[in-house]
Formats: sequence, C-alpha cells, structure tokens
Amino acid sequence: MVAVFAIVTAPSWALPISEFLENGVLPMDETEARQVQHRASAYNIISNELVKRSSTGVFQRCIEQDKGIEILLDIHQGECGHHAGSRSLVAKAFRHGFYWPTALEDAESLVLKCKVCQRFSKRSHQPVSALRTIPIAWPLAVWGLDMVGPFKTLEAA
Repeated sequence: MVAVFAIVTAPSWALPISEFLENGVLPMDETEARQVQHRASAYNIISNELVKRSSTGVFQRCIEQDKGIEILLDIHQGECGHHAGSRSLVAKAFRHGFYWPTALEDAESLVLKCKVCQRFSKRSHQPVSALRTIPIAWPLAVWGLDMVGPFKTLEAA
C-alpha cells in the first residue's frame, strides 16, 4: 500500500497557518502561536490550496504579494481599467476571489505612483481668500427698481 501525500500550496506569508491546519504544528514563540491559532479559524484547505473565508462567506484564494500587485495593476490600468481608488481596487480583487494581507497598502502605493490618477485627483475646494460676510441691507441699497410706477392721485369729486 502506497501512501499518497497531497502538497498544499500556500503563499510564504501563510505557511504557519497552512502548517497548523495541515499538521497541527505551531510556531515556538507563544504569542505567535496564539496568533496563528486565532487567524487559522478563517482559513481552510480546499483542493490542496489554502483559502480564506471572507466576512460574506466567499472563499478567497491566498496568493503571494507580487501576484496580488499584478492583479491590482490589471484592474487599475488593464484593458478595462478605470483608475479607481485604492479601496475600490482592493474590494474588486477580493470580490474576484483573491486575498493577501498587504492588499490595501499595495493598492495605495500603486495609486500614488500612477501619474494619471495624480493628475486628475480630487482638488482642494478651499477658497483663495477668506470669506467676507455681506451686510443684510447692502444688496438692496445698491439696486433700485420701480415695479409699480407712479401712483395716480385721487381727485375730489
């Protein structure tokens, strides 16, 4: 009888979690071991691949950071790219079923390096000088308008 061992593929940042889920092996450091046990509750191994269960219940493939940056670049500047902000980029990548822990920081740095995004970014809408209050009577004192015309006088009958 031959034992078949399935190799679970997991990114480097998730090796302690996959080791714990697969073999029950924890890191030697006590605090790190507690963190791995706590984080592992959101992860599963499906078809020899480490996946994370999102808050909505969707399974997301755990990927390396460089692969995640490629996905963000494709969403941001690809054929159908729309130069979205960092949060919407990460949300779209997560909705498509990918996960890596540094996604938001990677998206923020990507958007900051994009020349098009910086050129058309939100501008400050502050006034050039301080606002001045207008006295209540001033607008009416400048304009004079005679809407009725001269009054007719009543002659005594």
